[in-house]
Amino acid sequence: MTAEICMMNRLAVVLAADSATTVSRWVDGKREERYFKGANKVFQLSNMQPVGLMIYDSADILNVPWELIVKSFREHINLKSFNSVEEYAREMFSYLSDNPRFFPEQIQNEKLIEATRGVVLDWISTAIDGVEKDEQRKAVETALIANRDAALAKAVPDCLDDVHIGKVTADLCTEVEKILSSLLKYLDIKGVQDLPSFCIGALHEVIKNSSHYLDTTGLVFAGFGDHEIFPAMVEFESQGMVGGKHIYERKRGVVLDHHQPAWLEAFAQTEMVDTFNAGFSFDAYSSIMVAVGDNLRGFAEEIAQKSGGNFAAIDDVDSLIQGAREKIGSGMIDNARKEHSLPLRRVLGVLPANEMAELAETLITLQSLKEKVTKPSETVGGPVDVAIITKHEGLVWVKRKHFFHPDLNSRFRLRQATQHS
Repeated sequence: MTAEICMMNRLAVVLAADSATTVSRWVDGKREERYFKGANKVFQLSNMQPVGLMIYDSADILNVPWELIVKSFREHINLKSFNSVEEYAREMFSYLSDNPRFFPEQIQNEKLIEATRGVVLDWISTAIDGVEKDEQRKAVETALIANRDAALAKAVPDCLDDVHIGKVTADLCTEVEKILSSLLKYLDIKGVQDLPSFCIGALHEVIKNSSHYLDTTGLVFAGFGDHEIFPAMVEFESQGMVGGKHIYERKRGVVLDHHQPAWLEAFAQTEMVDTFNAGFSFDAYSSIMVAVGDNLRGFAEEIAQKSGGNFAAIDDVDSLIQGAREKIGSGMIDNARKEHSLPLRRVLGVLPANEMAELAETLITLQSLKEKVTKPSETVGGPVDVAIITKHEGLVWVKRKHFFHPDLNSRFRLRQATQHS
């Protein structure tokens, strides 16, 4: 996990992230995790333009580190600029698609087939759970038909089309059919018909719900496009590669304007930023609402009993309790907005860039401290990287870790100076 912050006012964007990363693997059937504190999560997206990128969740896509991809893309666009931050993101996604240098077709197919194997196994194991042996074939066929039809009916992601999905599924159907046949043989289930159509359905399930089956990475683009006076942020979720096409989903976007002076958002682990922003974390809010709902009925019964009323005569008790619960929740949120969020936005709107950077670093440090004292594994920690992006100065580093000592590497500094001269 990680903790990251994007903070904006009309003057600048601040990006801040910790350096913790978790590497997990399976050893003898047990999940083994190791923690490191040297990951880079904030990047300069262009050598010349005021745009940056933060990543969270998976640090690679098809085993290619995002850091390598971002720096290669930076060289690819060179002096090119775009009218909006979102156009930078779209250009990067086009760069990822149809790029066999990074993503060989064999690797893409292996990942997709591996995920589809899991889907087929889940469909069959769910179908035969608790079913007598002589009824298993019928149960499997019924389940495969239902799951296939449901998968085929699902919406196609915006970044793909039916023609592309049809080509991918046709190319891989034979490989998936081998897996399905082998599984049915192992379970001694004979006579299941129309296996190819079930395999195509399983491939559709993975492709159309790739965020559930393939590794995902959160991508936060922020900065200034050529036509953007004030800063903008757009968040995407990268969901892997299918048939040479990058699968992604747009999550949200914010563009500051004359009416909205500031914006603050945390990504991945957000408890401390939520508390700072709203006065309470959303985990605490959820717990309070559950406790309120659990106790309102008992409280109402006690009031009715002591007042001599007939509680059982009330027909719509559940709706009354739900209404009271919603009013309590709305009151908490309205108060948090009035007492915390709005004052914070007003201050952020006029805060100098250097003080925004200090605030962002402090919030990341608090999240790291919370993880350190409340959990056995530190999933947030290490040095905090902080960058400021302004319209004319571009991206500048306030704090940045290196895996080497810059003063001992004069040739590196000379290369950088030559590149940007």
